[in-house]
Amino acid sequence: MIPEKPNDATWTDEQWQAIWAKGQDMLVSAAAGSGKTAVLINRMIEKVLDEHDPISVDELLVVTFTNASAAEMRHRMSAALEQAVTAQPESVHLKKQLRLINKAQISTLHSFCLQVVKQYAYLLEIDPGFRIAGDTEAALLRDDIMEAVLESAYEGEGREKVYRLADSFTSDRSDQAMEILLGKLYDYSRVHPEPEAWLEQLPTLYDVPGHATIDDLPFMEDLKMTIRHSFEAALALLDEGWELATRPEGPAVLEENFRMDATLIRAAIDALDESWASLHAYARNIKWERLASVKKDSCDPQLAEEAKARRNEAKKLFNDVKEGYFTRAPERLLAEMREMAPLMRTLVDLTKRFAEEYKALKIDRGLVDFSDLEHYALEILSDGGEPSAIAQDYRTRFKEVLVDEYQDTNMLQETILGLVKSGSEQDGNLFMVGDVKQSIYRFRLAEPMLFLGKYSRFSREADETGLRIDLNANFRSRKEVLDGTNYIFSQIMGERVGEISYDEDAALKPKAPYPEEDVPIHLTLIHEPETEEEEEVPVDMDKSQWEARWIAQKIRHMMDAGTLVHDPWSGKERPLEYRDIVVLMRSMTWSGDFSDEFKMAGVPLYAELSGGYFDALEVMIMLNTLRVIDNPYQDIPLAAVLRAPFFGLQENELAAIRLADAKGTFYDALKAFIRIGTMDEATRLKLARFTNSLRTWRDLARRGSLSELIWKVYLDTNYYEMTGAMSNGKQRQANLRALHDRALEYEKTAFRGLFRFLRFIDRMRERGDDLGTAKSLSEKENVVRLMTVHKSKGLEFPVVFFAGTGRPFNEMDFHKPYLFDQQYGLAVKAVNPDTRIEYTSLPYLAVKEMKQLQMKAEEMRVLYVAMTRAKEKLYLTASVKDIDRLLEKWKTSSGDVLLPDFKRSRAKSYLDWIGLAVSRHPDAEALHVGGEVLDHHSRFHIDIVETVSLEEPQPLLEAQQDRPEAEADAALIRSRFDFAYPHQAAVEKRSKQSVTEMKRLQLLQRSDEPESFIQNYQPKAQKKAPHRPDFLMDRKLSAADIGTAVHTVMQHLPLERQLDLDEIRQFLDELTGREILTKEEAQAVKPEQVEAFFHSTIAQRLMNAKDVRREVPFTYARADEDGDHQIVQGIVDCLFKENDEWILLDYKTDQTRGMGNVQSAMKERYSLQLSVYQEAVEAILRIPIKQRVLYLFSTNEEVEV
Repeated sequence: MIPEKPNDATWTDEQWQAIWAKGQDMLVSAAAGSGKTAVLINRMIEKVLDEHDPISVDELLVVTFTNASAAEMRHRMSAALEQAVTAQPESVHLKKQLRLINKAQISTLHSFCLQVVKQYAYLLEIDPGFRIAGDTEAALLRDDIMEAVLESAYEGEGREKVYRLADSFTSDRSDQAMEILLGKLYDYSRVHPEPEAWLEQLPTLYDVPGHATIDDLPFMEDLKMTIRHSFEAALALLDEGWELATRPEGPAVLEENFRMDATLIRAAIDALDESWASLHAYARNIKWERLASVKKDSCDPQLAEEAKARRNEAKKLFNDVKEGYFTRAPERLLAEMREMAPLMRTLVDLTKRFAEEYKALKIDRGLVDFSDLEHYALEILSDGGEPSAIAQDYRTRFKEVLVDEYQDTNMLQETILGLVKSGSEQDGNLFMVGDVKQSIYRFRLAEPMLFLGKYSRFSREADETGLRIDLNANFRSRKEVLDGTNYIFSQIMGERVGEISYDEDAALKPKAPYPEEDVPIHLTLIHEPETEEEEEVPVDMDKSQWEARWIAQKIRHMMDAGTLVHDPWSGKERPLEYRDIVVLMRSMTWSGDFSDEFKMAGVPLYAELSGGYFDALEVMIMLNTLRVIDNPYQDIPLAAVLRAPFFGLQENELAAIRLADAKGTFYDALKAFIRIGTMDEATRLKLARFTNSLRTWRDLARRGSLSELIWKVYLDTNYYEMTGAMSNGKQRQANLRALHDRALEYEKTAFRGLFRFLRFIDRMRERGDDLGTAKSLSEKENVVRLMTVHKSKGLEFPVVFFAGTGRPFNEMDFHKPYLFDQQYGLAVKAVNPDTRIEYTSLPYLAVKEMKQLQMKAEEMRVLYVAMTRAKEKLYLTASVKDIDRLLEKWKTSSGDVLLPDFKRSRAKSYLDWIGLAVSRHPDAEALHVGGEVLDHHSRFHIDIVETVSLEEPQPLLEAQQDRPEAEADAALIRSRFDFAYPHQAAVEKRSKQSVTEMKRLQLLQRSDEPESFIQNYQPKAQKKAPHRPDFLMDRKLSAADIGTAVHTVMQHLPLERQLDLDEIRQFLDELTGREILTKEEAQAVKPEQVEAFFHSTIAQRLMNAKDVRREVPFTYARADEDGDHQIVQGIVDCLFKENDEWILLDYKTDQTRGMGNVQSAMKERYSLQLSVYQEAVEAILRIPIKQRVLYLFSTNEEVEV
């Protein structure tokens, strides 16, 4: 029974139901911005706090998509329990839950599987002390095993089959394509509960019995349905043409053509229903009647052209089917499939051999990868497909299983969840929340059809199945953003093209409290106008540059105009900041042009790239340096290193070296050039520096570690410092740090040596893999963000620009000779191994049609995610070439809200969908498209911008100081230089000072140091070894770092009750998981000291206080002894109220050994600091301080100051 919702509750009815409903499996379809995370967390909390049927936190299994989400849920759950304990301090149940929160199973599915495998590893064939292989180590192992498997296959029995397989799927230069195919097939198999069985069934698709016909093939129903849709679309176009012909001003002579054409298409549908062979015979012999001649002035010429266009489009649809499917006889298609069956068997055998040897190697080395965790967990939890005894134990333990981001699960994960949940769908305990419209991870083998299957199967009443709840109230965005999003998606997203209907249940309902304002969605089309020959040709630029320029100028204008945005915390408007703006893209290939244009416009931009690392100049130079160290007989790397800024040889010097030995390697020429010795002194010094460095580095490479070698190169060349002085220096230095870090990661594996590391990098590049450039900016910087749509998922921004909507979708997968499919496995093209000519096989045709529809659905969801990131303003931009042709393409006569399937399925870009929808809007007058108008209350602003109107921004010039004229009065100039400022003493004081600095000044003055510490204090010069930057050190925390860590712990320490040692350790682990402390900081805090604090008198007083304020920052203007005002900054550790009086508590981690009288020494050391604290608190907060107390962690003493 769901409790009645209170009148003052802020939850919607659907949210309330999702929090309280129980008794069956539940699927919550939570649209963007609908508060799904809040619903999920509050459901967990209410389960625990339920007065009638409470459960324990460790009786919940909560599965999240990321570790950050898990940490956030645990934190919010803990906060809610702390609040509940404060309200009900006598509740034994709540206190127990607070103790158990760190044991609650709130984690990613991988983490849950890891726990299962660790606990029951003795049931498996693996070492119980296994460790998880990192990505680098796993890639190296896979490369080695793949190479060994293929070498063995080329030399072993049955190698002729392997040769034929290689001839079919590789070039004549390399078998790398087959390595990639085998690797992908292995990865694809691993998302299935039984990967070996899935692989085994792949060849059966091609084992066609001799008596079978094409109609008997398992995929033919899907393929025939695709063809039927094309024919029905052609009929719809012919109906539109006939309707145009029958209008009073229409081309009546074409009516008969449309009737006859429609008869031909209907006959094709009848043939399709009869058999594939019948349609093949019919399609090859079909003849279209010649179009009747339309006389001038007999009708409206515009209607005649539109009618002809409909017929041409219908014929194209039919001819595309004819040429795509019926160029080869049915018998030939079946024969090709039978010929491909042995190839498929060989491919499967090789993949299985790779899987077996890879698994054996991991077992031998005590390793598992992330995929292994899930499969080993499944092995433990499953007994012949049924729940094992261990799974039954989990079913008994977990009263409810909650899954976040359910739309991104795969079949293997679904199987694992099914084994630990209880009951059937009708009476189960599985709670799933997600949004299939935001399922954009199919490339990671997520399977949104799992969500869609339950979405269609579950009902709102849950009489005979699970319960479905739709959350569509949006608490993020302005009404105008949501209205426009609904308008577009109601026209483009349907079940066949889009995989789900965008109906009333899916439409977003505005609930966010924004002030009334006319804020339309902006669609900007940027095009280059045609120019007459004698006109000046505009600057030749790429589309990316034009879009970047327009967006940068738009942002510059918004900032200069003082644009306001809504502040949800204050409820008021505030000026727009750069950090409020994001530029989204499907991929980051345009990022370079955007960076350049934004820089010229003076708009700060930050892009966290997922690729391009290996192409960064500084990384290429360092990798070439490492290649030369490994083997100097490499001409191009050697020349690149000699030209590098740290050796600096010029082109003429390289040419002179080459002439010393024109036939040998460049290294031979270099040695000959040095022997000859005919060079100037500058060149001699450069080459001496190079040869000496190379000798040192090669020696270190043989005896030392790779990370030490890289660091040595940084030190010897000063290249790290050089890059910091270059443009974008922070990013360059971050990339160099990342190279060192990756070397450290590589050395943690079982692999060693410079050669193996370089080989690993080269193989990554050959496969097309890359690494993201290192992150060099924090999230708090006031800059515009440039990111992919995938990166933006889960985020929100007041202003969103979605750029590049006119770029074509990536269809590279459809150019490969194979396609993967969850249902049918692997579809490959038929290849003649002798001629290497490819033929599109029937399975490939069928799977390609399905995959293209899946790809369009995925891209539609990407568009949805992009548009729903916007809170207030949304800009969609596209660069187009032929604007008139594009607008003609958007014209439609359809009166239905949902656009025709064939138009939506043939979209090549986001703009095709956006344009088809928006061109029917009443605000689309600027497009002059014509056709049907779909009235709607949403608002759009459409701009067509010519590139010539985008002026090139002037580069920002450094300010220059005016110089006095030469004939200026010299005496006046000298007098100005000799001017003595009367308040020089005040100038030499800092205008802002920390309390710690003031304390240090006081201590120095007491030690007979000069009065002005800032002026005169200089540390004594000491000879030091070159300082190694923190990022390259095994960092040991300083005393100050440890003090900061202790203060952080005390800031977050729960004060509701006294914690024991185990609970304190768990608390430190939680702070680490929430990334409040680093692992090193947590280890530096001594739990025993925190426990001792709980036993102190001041802790008991603190825990009994009615009002506690921790980490209170202040900025305070304070007059010094000269009457000059200084800004003083500080942070008060703790203030608490005791009997209506306030106590100031400060924590100290100082070492007190050798102090003598600790109480007196600490009072003297910190009296000034606490006096300033008291003065600031009393002035700012207007509360009197009764007592000032120091707590010393090192001695567990309290010192009243």
